[in-house]
Amino acid sequence: MGHSEIKLKLETLLELLQQEREMAKSLDMAGLQEIVTAKEELLAGLQPQPEDVEGLEYLLKQVDQENRRNAFLLWTGLNMVRDMMGFFGKATMPQVYGDSGRSRSLSQGGRLLSGKV
Repeated sequence: MGHSEIKLKLETLLELLQQEREMAKSLDMAGLQEIVTAKEELLAGLQPQPEDVEGLEYLLKQVDQENRRNAFLLWTGLNMVRDMMGFFGKATMPQVYGDSGRSRSLSQGGRLLSGKV
């Protein structure tokens, strides 16, 4: 694999990462899946040796930064969804004491089921 071919593939990967972030921000899941598939195909054929990437450090750094930005965006979104699911799943009933004297929550459904959102 030649130096110019690797450079072209890295530039394409950088563009795909930028498109991936835009798809994630607009919640376009079909478009996001297409980008992920294109990235996987590109990465499967991209296996350069250390001597093949000499002089491309700036491009590799850009790819790394874009990949980290996307990972942080998706990780943050996932945590927000988890937090919201936890909020809606919490019981609205107060804790009470059981027969053994230990506190426990009454389980009568979460906030969505009780209508107390």
